[in-house]
Amino acid sequence: MVRRGFWDATIGVVVIGVPAVVFLWLKTHPAADGIFAIPTGHFYVVSAVSVLSASLAVITAIGAVRTKNARMVLLALAFTYMAGMFAVHGLATPGFLVDKQFTAVLGFSARMSVVLASFFLAVSAIDPRRSVARTIVTWRVAILLGAVISLLAYTCAALLWPESIPPRIMSEQLFLRGTLAITLALSLYAAVRYYEGYRRAALTLYGSVALGAALLFEAQVAMHFGAVWAASWWIYHFALFGAFASMLFGVVIESVRGTSPIVAFEGLTLSDPIAQIQAGYTRVVNAFATSLEARDGYTHGHGKRVAALSVLMGEAMGLAPWRLRGLAQGALLHDIGKIGVPDGILRKPGPLTDVEYEEIKQHPERGETMLQAAFSGEIELAVIRHHHERFDGGGYPDRLVGLAIPLEARIATVADVYDALRSARAYRGPWDRVMALDYVREQSGSHFDPNCVDVFFEVVDQWELQFSAEAEGAATVVQQPLAA
Repeated sequence: MVRRGFWDATIGVVVIGVPAVVFLWLKTHPAADGIFAIPTGHFYVVSAVSVLSASLAVITAIGAVRTKNARMVLLALAFTYMAGMFAVHGLATPGFLVDKQFTAVLGFSARMSVVLASFFLAVSAIDPRRSVARTIVTWRVAILLGAVISLLAYTCAALLWPESIPPRIMSEQLFLRGTLAITLALSLYAAVRYYEGYRRAALTLYGSVALGAALLFEAQVAMHFGAVWAASWWIYHFALFGAFASMLFGVVIESVRGTSPIVAFEGLTLSDPIAQIQAGYTRVVNAFATSLEARDGYTHGHGKRVAALSVLMGEAMGLAPWRLRGLAQGALLHDIGKIGVPDGILRKPGPLTDVEYEEIKQHPERGETMLQAAFSGEIELAVIRHHHERFDGGGYPDRLVGLAIPLEARIATVADVYDALRSARAYRGPWDRVMALDYVREQSGSHFDPNCVDVFFEVVDQWELQFSAEAEGAATVVQQPLAA
């Protein structure tokens, strides 16, 4: 089975590559770069881009108001300014509402639409300071209304008094080169940031926004270097259409998969790598995790905590995003094979007999078998099968030794044992932090990979503060008065 992300990436390369190749070919073959002065066609293409962007603006604006999400406000501004400014660009098409002598309105509106869209798209990819986020959320309705009002004012001024935009501005190299440089830098930054999120979460919307930002980059290049009405100039219009069509397509795909557009965009604004990975869990993964939680009440939250600690360790070790995603999903479901263990053994309050322990030891292999069809990658299954191997070869089921154990499984083993020690079980209470840390330190080189232990100690403080059972309990206590 080929991963969904493979097809997303392949489509992205094709969509980005085709207009770039065609533009370069036209610029290197001037005879083919003919003039196509079709005002009516221009109006309709521009209008289509504006409608697509306006649709995204409505979705994100509603989401921003409902969810009180600062970064979604910024996304809404990106789509709102693109829709408004580019609509003016379309209405200013020569021979429609603006006389042919006032072409500065046409060019200025096009330039600024891409500049503003790139700016707010890039800013939306940054996690703002709490004070800034709080201010944006507090004034979110006013900010969005202000954007709409400013666009209406610009539309009136540009269409009723087109001479207010001096013609010389479109021949001023400082303006032309400045908007080119700004747009290229901002759109590239947005594309990279959202692509990083896509590699972690494998959500189509992350990829489609990254693709859209990359097409904004291409559109500005074609706008700047293409002669007006030439074939190479038309490419920027179609690149913009592709940019916003791809973003709307991402929303549609997430909706088909059962995620509402607002929830999909809210997931897009997650900045924490662990949260991004969790947002990318498929329905199958979440369903199995829920089943495991219901099956073994004593391990409530264990899989999530092990996944969080594993990801923190994996990040510190420099694992690629796709490996972090596989590690997280495998760690989340590492005990899935326990679903087949009888209740009398799974919930037994005392020591297990040899026979019962042998039954428990079957859960890694059973879990791998259960999820072979769910995961096309090897990392998840390796974590599930090998999370009980020991570095000295004394583990199970395959008695692997040292580096023969997959790295992700070695990472998950440390996370699994530490969280198990720090959590209550049917047969004992939780260990305190000092005892659990001492145990991990003592088992370095025997039970655990020493390198993984070193990394564990680098991140355990952060995990204890954010993800441990104690942190979960503290968060619940704090939230109770608010819920009441």
